[in-house]
Amino acid sequence: MNRFRPRRTRHRKHRRAAAAWLLGAALVAGAIGYPPPAGADELDRSQPSKSYDEFIDAVWAYESDIDPSEQSYYNDNWDNPVESYPEVEYPGRVIRDDNGDPVEATGLTIEEFFKIIGIGHLYSPADPSPDWRLIQSNVINYLGFVGFQFQESDLVDLGYYEFETTTEMQITYPIHYVDVPNSHWAHGVREFVAYPPIVDRSTIVRDVVVFADDFFTGKNGINNYADFTTPDKHILVIKDHFENKYQGIVSGLSARGKTLQDYLDTEVYWNQLDPPVNPPPGGRTNDVKITLSGLLAGAHLRGAEGVVSLLVDHKNPSDENGTYILQYVQDYAGYDTPFGNRTSLEIKRRRLLRPDLAVIGNGWADATSRHLVIRQETFFVVSSLVARAMGDDRGSPSVCREFRRGLRGRRDDGGY
Repeated sequence: MNRFRPRRTRHRKHRRAAAAWLLGAALVAGAIGYPPPAGADELDRSQPSKSYDEFIDAVWAYESDIDPSEQSYYNDNWDNPVESYPEVEYPGRVIRDDNGDPVEATGLTIEEFFKIIGIGHLYSPADPSPDWRLIQSNVINYLGFVGFQFQESDLVDLGYYEFETTTEMQITYPIHYVDVPNSHWAHGVREFVAYPPIVDRSTIVRDVVVFADDFFTGKNGINNYADFTTPDKHILVIKDHFENKYQGIVSGLSARGKTLQDYLDTEVYWNQLDPPVNPPPGGRTNDVKITLSGLLAGAHLRGAEGVVSLLVDHKNPSDENGTYILQYVQDYAGYDTPFGNRTSLEIKRRRLLRPDLAVIGNGWADATSRHLVIRQETFFVVSSLVARAMGDDRGSPSVCREFRRGLRGRRDDGGY
């Protein structure tokens, strides 16, 4: 299903002086962390159409294979053979053939499918209002990924879990799942010792994810698997997870001499990446706009390093199921995030006025307490950007004077 959400566009007309004050103040306030003055948002050319909670809900429904909007489908096909899914010995323990590939089960009823993914006891067609968050939190896919499709390494990165370990010949090895080719699991192999570069340290790689109570750290009150699959706790992990991915993207790009602002609001194309492929079915277009929510979703699929590879190296990696990172970047574009609404106007503002995000001479603004000291060159940049927004590419000095005059007036009340 195509989950692309186009952003709404609003247009307003303003008087010249009012526009100069509102946009200029919004630019500088955004540069140092102050909220923009009332009315400044009227100058935004576009805004995300969906909230961060809706972003989480959309990704969670797709990841867990449980979508509340599909309730009538689940009920209508409770006893009908409509699904196919890898066979399992029990939820999370896939059955493989001699080549190591999962064995596919076909003709599954919804009831059988729900039992395979570990939620058969949590859903009944007779219940008009299922606890969807509880159901989604408890889904276990055929490889053992849980809820939002977390594996052990996700929780280790966030401080919620420690790897199980074993010591062999005085060497201690962590034990956990790693995405490796299925051929490693041919002829019944379920574990093997892997060395870099498959992993960053010698590891016993397991063919499925396994969470054990003894290895939860207690962070945020998550002491065991039951806590982890409680909806309110699971959502805490999800939000920590996306913050971690955001920081990973930022640091990964920085290591390559790049910033997010180099890429946000640009476009990439399915047929121009490595590998070059056509967009998956579902109404997806060949061109994909880069947004922060899309990148976060992509990082959930293939890690922050996968996002950096996409942006910098034009790679389009896929997961164990053959899902490309660009599909997530496309399907979950345009949502709000707690890391800021990356509209076109804000991207321009941050590129020009945030010294921590872009290197511009000696910087543009210094903030001390609630008082703002703005250097002379800042007014030139602000006037130029305001003038361009008003259709004047000359960077009119009068616009700069109007903004400066307005800012002085605002200082009198202690606001700036």
